[in-house]
Amino acid sequence: MTNTLATPKRITLFDHPGIAEVVRVISSTERGRVKFKASFWPARFYHPSQSDDCVLPTEQVTVVGIDGITLLVMPIHASAQIA
Repeated sequence: MTNTLATPKRITLFDHPGIAEVVRVISSTERGRVKFKASFWPARFYHPSQSDDCVLPTEQVTVVGIDGITLLVMPIHASAQIA
């Protein structure tokens, strides 16, 4: 039996990245939470395999997109190297 309500996962990258504040640790192996535009969101690194970083609460990250309800983020220093 096929679930007709299932839709494929889509990643959407933002045209204009934003800045979020980390409220729960984000690392290459664990998702965290961020405060972005006055709301709290689950978050993970956009390229977890390319990052050995760990971002701690109160630090800022660049929000580059969304995957379902999970924001895709990059450490500030990593996103500055891309720009």
